Amino acid sequence: MRFTAHLNKLLDIDAHFTEQQTGPVNILVSKGNQIHLALLMITASYGFIFTFVSYVQGYHYQAFFSFLSFVLSIIAWLINRTGRILFSKLVNLGQVIIIIGLMFYFPSAKSDIHANDSILSYYIPVSIGSVVAFQGKEKKYGYIYSFVILLIMSTLIVLDLHLPEHEPSNKIQGLNWDLLTNTVGASVATFGIIVYVIALNNRLNESLIKANNELDNFVYIVSHDLRSPLLSTSGLLELAKMRIDEKEQVLKYLGLAGRSISNLDDIIREILAYSRNSRTGLQAETFELKKMVRDIFDGLRYTASSDFSFLDEYQGNTFICCDKARLNTTLRNIISNAVKYRNKKISDPYVKVLFKESGSRFQIQVTDNGEGIPGSSLDKVFDMFYRGTASAQGTGLGLYICKEILNKMNAEFSIDSVEGIGTTFSISLRQTKTTE
Repeated sequence: MRFTAHLNKLLDIDAHFTEQQTGPVNILVSKGNQIHLALLMITASYGFIFTFVSYVQGYHYQAFFSFLSFVLSIIAWLINRTGRILFSKLVNLGQVIIIIGLMFYFPSAKSDIHANDSILSYYIPVSIGSVVAFQGKEKKYGYIYSFVILLIMSTLIVLDLHLPEHEPSNKIQGLNWDLLTNTVGASVATFGIIVYVIALNNRLNESLIKANNELDNFVYIVSHDLRSPLLSTSGLLELAKMRIDEKEQVLKYLGLAGRSISNLDDIIREILAYSRNSRTGLQAETFELKKMVRDIFDGLRYTASSDFSFLDEYQGNTFICCDKARLNTTLRNIISNAVKYRNKKISDPYVKVLFKESGSRFQIQVTDNGEGIPGSSLDKVFDMFYRGTASAQGTGLGLYICKEILNKMNAEFSIDSVEGIGTTFSISLRQTKTTE
């Protein structure tokens, strides 16, 4: 996975939990766990590198404790992999506190040389990391660890406790490499944690602004798009009652009422699709795209006119691996729009799906010769509740949901359209894994 993909995953604030687990607390807990994994990597790397550095310099105690820190970090990582994340945090941060203290207490140098004092700088990122790693109900552990770190660090500095062993045989003169390496390492770790927390906080603020805007829009759709079909259906049913003896009129009213209910169902399904996309993680599976497209075509034929053509063309292996449900929702929305907004003035309306596979990526183009979208509307068609043409009958949610889904899937996409000529929707997506 590319670095940018890793970074996006770390900053992804969409909660990948069940409905009972969603909420800001769980998002913070999830990101606290990410901080803990970063601390594990820092601790393990530090222990591994300084095992050799300390041994070569003749700091035998420090070499032993560095190696012990590396081993215990690996054990904490294995515990984390079993799902016991809290226990993993306690093991990891606990051993870091103890070992750093012991490294200071057992320097491989005479007590007046203070060869290993700089190790205390590593208490800074561990203290910050402890507060961040423990979130939600675990906060108390973070505060306890930070207090213990402050207490031990102050004690070691004030009492200057050292257990002399011997003066290193190859003591380095001049530049204090211990001070340099420990200070730089602690600074990088601290800087990384703080930058991550700031970036995550900014992303949470952006998400909050977006959620508030969408809530305003949702209030509009509830008061207008949901209420209108209900009022229309209620009125039609009242008319049907009043003319119960006129069969043709009753059937007409019932047909119109059924259409209103169908519109209402479409709105609710789109809202549910958006909700599922924001609350659930990606589920990759291997499937044949050709069959998916043909199924979508078959489901839409009854809504199209008899002269409407459904076309598809495939280049490469049509078995792909990605989130099938999300891609199906996206293609169904786009193809459905091509049918809904077909150009009724021409004799050969069509929609065409073109698929191209190239290694780990694939491209899908959906082209039609329908009404097209005015140039002034192209930059707005992905907005929530925006309707692009005068004849638009939908909710304005379809393309907005497509945009949210494709962003979730880290897909590249674009839309090109000329009013009166047609529209082309292009999607480029990296497969989750290479399919045979």
